[in-house]
Amino acid sequence: MDYHIGQRLKAFREQTKIKMPAIAALTGIAKETLYKWEKGTKPSDINDYFRLKLYLDKMENKLEEEQLDIEYRKPATMRLPLNHNRVPIPQTDGKAAAGTILFSNNEPELIVDRINAPFLGPVEGIIEVSGESMAPTFTSGCRVAISRLNNYRILDWGWYYYIIDKNWQGYVRRVYPGETENSLCLVSDNPNQNKFPPTQRQWEHIEAIFRVMAAIWKF
Repeated sequence: MDYHIGQRLKAFREQTKIKMPAIAALTGIAKETLYKWEKGTKPSDINDYFRLKLYLDKMENKLEEEQLDIEYRKPATMRLPLNHNRVPIPQTDGKAAAGTILFSNNEPELIVDRINAPFLGPVEGIIEVSGESMAPTFTSGCRVAISRLNNYRILDWGWYYYIIDKNWQGYVRRVYPGETENSLCLVSDNPNQNKFPPTQRQWEHIEAIFRVMAAIWKF
């Protein structure tokens, strides 16, 4: 027997807010017994144990299916304001593709694909890389997870960033200090530096910078 089933029972009740008498009625197990198990007493009646286990297995699976269904029904894209103080909003109509810049009340918003991956950290969306300027690190069609910055002027030199310029074009580059205090040097990873040379960009020509948190490839 799983002597930690009382912990499962407690976690299930905390998640669903279901009352113990209801579980007792559904399982046929005395509520006093369930309370004891939840508080750490080890099950002694194997029949009661299996009745509770069967109930929890069924209900936990149902909860997981409901959560997956909720995730599936969420909008696939988000409207990510360039202003980090504003909250991302689901794009309910789904008409604009990821990477598009839209304006809401004269405020620019970047359309990003939604992602649910807590292990990646504070990721706010996904953008697709186009072109070969960042190959072989980020090949065309590769997707990068990005996050807004609290302060554009505090950057980790040599790191990858998704940059949006004054033409509302977005691209990934490795960022270094520029030739002047008010500029940045944007470097491509492509070995053909004649075709993709480092470029200088004045801060005034940049609308937004997002930190690249991870890369995702299709196999």
